[in-house]
Amino acid sequence: MVKKIVRDQFFLQQKSEPATEADRQVVEDLLDTLRANQDRCVGMAANMRE
Repeated sequence: MVKKIVRDQFFLQQKSEPATEADRQVVEDLLDTLRANQDRCVGMAANMRE
């Protein structure tokens, strides 16, 4: 599922946690979002999660 790109600096400064098997859907969403924005996006981080 394509997600809204988070740009909130305070949110993005929060420490992330290592991904687990339970985060598999987050990874799929990240890849979907990256593909949908590939014309204007170089990369994304998995800790940009809402």
